[in-house]
Amino acid sequence: MTNDKAQVMLDVDILNQLSTASIEERIAVIEMILKSLKQDLQASHAPTIAEQRPLRGTVCHYDAPYEPVAAEDWEATL
Repeated sequence: MTNDKAQVMLDVDILNQLSTASIEERIAVIEMILKSLKQDLQASHAPTIAEQRPLRGTVCHYDAPYEPVAAEDWEATL
């Protein structure tokens, strides 16, 4: 038996079991699937541009961009 055929048979068996399961059991299966998907999404989370460069696009303002900084603090300028 090929692997694909075995997988299809397994899927049919699972569906047959689910068709006879109670609503509570079906809900439990759905919750397990969603939990697994959530873990997979968290594990494969790629950082966005905003996460990689948090200051990109923020406003910068310079009051006097060409003036010396703290010139009065330098002894050589006295």
